[in-house]
Amino acid sequence: MNDKMLGKTAQKKGLRGTGSSLFRTISTVGLASVMLFLLASCDGYRVAEKCSDYIPRGDKGKFVTDTTGIAKDIETGTTWYRCAAGMRFSNFRCKGDTLNLSWDDATEYAKEFSEKSGIEWRLPTNDEMKSIIEPSCISPAVNENVFPSTATNNHWTSTDSWHQNIFKCSVNTFSGSLTCRQARMLEQPFLLVQD
Repeated sequence: MNDKMLGKTAQKKGLRGTGSSLFRTISTVGLASVMLFLLASCDGYRVAEKCSDYIPRGDKGKFVTDTTGIAKDIETGTTWYRCAAGMRFSNFRCKGDTLNLSWDDATEYAKEFSEKSGIEWRLPTNDEMKSIIEPSCISPAVNENVFPSTATNNHWTSTDSWHQNIFKCSVNTFSGSLTCRQARMLEQPFLLVQD
C-alpha cells in the first residue's frame, strides 16, 4: 500500500503517509512473531546427549555393583546381571556376544541359567526395565557404568502384552520407549533379574 492508493478521502482526513508506515508496522510485528515462534519451538528439536557423554565415568547412580557382574538397585531392591544374556562379566566388562532370542526362548534361557547358577533368574518386568532407563540421555539410555556393552535395541520384558498373545512387551534402550506390540517370535536381546 502506498500514498497514491489511499486516495482523496485519506488525504482529507490527514492520513497521508500512513499506508506505508502501517505496512512497515504490520511487517515488523509479523516478523517478530515468526521469530518468537521459531525460537520457542527450538527446544522440541534439541538433540539429547548420549549417556556415555552425559554420565560421568565411574558414576553408578542408584546402583551398587560387585566384581561378579551383579548390580543392585538401592531404590527398588532389584538385583540385575550387568551383561545381556549370552555375555559374561569379566574384568569389569561384558565379554562375548549378546544372544538375540524369541520371547519364548529368552524365558527358557532364564530358566536354564537359573538351574546352572543355582540362583533364580527371570526376564525383568516392564517397570523393572523402565527403572534402569536414564531419561536425560540416549543411545543407550542406560548407565553404561552399570550395564556395559548394552545393545541399542528392543529388550524383552516378562510382562504380557495388552493385545493378543502373539505379542509381548519390550523396552527400547535407545530412548527408553516401551512397546507391547512386539511379535513374540522376533529375536531380541534381554537382561536378567534375580527373582
